[in-house]
Amino acid sequence: MKALSSYIETSSQNIELIDVSPDDSSTNGGVRIPFSDEQISHAREILSEIHTSELVESIEAKCHSSRDQRIEEGKSALGFIGYLDDDTYITTESYDVCMRAAACWIDGVDQVLNGMSFFHFALTRPPGHHATRTLPNGFCTFNFAAAAAVHGSKQKNCQKVTIIDWDVHYGQGIADIVEDYPDIRYVSMHQVPAFPYQGDRRGVRGRHKNIMTVPIAPDSTWTCGYRELFTEKVLPFCACPEWQPDLVIVCAGYDALASDELASCSLVAKDYGTMTRLLKEHSGSGAKIIFGLEGGYQLKANVPGGNLADAVVETIKALD
Repeated sequence: MKALSSYIETSSQNIELIDVSPDDSSTNGGVRIPFSDEQISHAREILSEIHTSELVESIEAKCHSSRDQRIEEGKSALGFIGYLDDDTYITTESYDVCMRAAACWIDGVDQVLNGMSFFHFALTRPPGHHATRTLPNGFCTFNFAAAAAVHGSKQKNCQKVTIIDWDVHYGQGIADIVEDYPDIRYVSMHQVPAFPYQGDRRGVRGRHKNIMTVPIAPDSTWTCGYRELFTEKVLPFCACPEWQPDLVIVCAGYDALASDELASCSLVAKDYGTMTRLLKEHSGSGAKIIFGLEGGYQLKANVPGGNLADAVVETIKALD
């Protein structure tokens, strides 16, 4: 994050979101610190708790055996394996990538809870909020936000966790997993109708009353739909007198941008900065907040209202 902060005051067109390959020691002044074996092992342990162990083991076996076979055949280790559903595919590297992604979200929790960072942004892919306990779907193989929340709830200095999901699609996977955890709340603000065609009624549900759905109509903008629901429904459920979270996790999806073709809402990049500032103010000066990338697929430059990179930058600027 320090590497990115030096670009915050410049045009967002000067910022590149790139993947750091294993043989790179630094990128744009940032130092690459690989995750330890212990961190990866812990990530797997948490994922095996929130998902079935059979799901984790089957993805691991499929990815590793396919990679070994390709190497034996003299092919590149990286290769396409197949689809888990109509939208969600895996490659030979998917399992290991997902373990590192989960470790990144979990590390963010540790960073903010232990006072090493004011905030943390896990810029990881694939997304995760659609993955249920037993089913990968909607581009999502494993559920990183749920893993981070469960990890956080196990720490001595964290009694309550709130997950806010502003991805334009309902994260039914998070709801499926955390509804059995009374110390975790989940609130999703999402377009209806849209994939996964659930969460179409506003309200609170679950035996612990810890799941809130806030549907929003297509073509909504910040001033026509989003602002009122975010300030009057989402934020009060996030934190209120009877619920003071020690940790807030934001499922930061950016597919509600007007420029994004996966939905039909009409936010602009600066709206995400506004939401971030409002969340920060509502949560108080001592709030522990981490962000993790979910959806958001507009990568073209100079699109009206901004692209994925612009929206991420606006989020970070609001935290600086």
